Amino acid sequence: MSRPIGAHFHVAHGLSNAMLFPVVTAFSAPAAESRYADCARALGAAADGDSDALAAEGLVKALRSLCQDLDVPTPQAHGIDQDEWFRLSPLMAEQALASGSPANNPVVPTVDEIQDLYAQIYA
Repeated sequence: MSRPIGAHFHVAHGLSNAMLFPVVTAFSAPAAESRYADCARALGAAADGDSDALAAEGLVKALRSLCQDLDVPTPQAHGIDQDEWFRLSPLMAEQALASGSPANNPVVPTVDEIQDLYAQIYA
């Protein structure tokens, strides 16, 4: 999902990944809760005794906090025009799927779900 952001809006690949990280993690966590919970525990975002669901939620919170601490901008804050973002979102979603990268996710998103994730990170 990050490649189309870079291609259309000239956002560095790492920055576009950072913009997406918390939202995509929240989307993916229910399909691989124990794996995300392990990550949360390893990062200190959850206690050993926390349920996997609670720990996975802690990972998402930690990622949001990290992005805030590092001043990771939203696409809007990065200066991307809202109309252009939403005009290109369907194309970006198609391009993201065509790249094959979403197939590596615990939940392979649909075009509509990718557009929704793009909408969630915009503002």
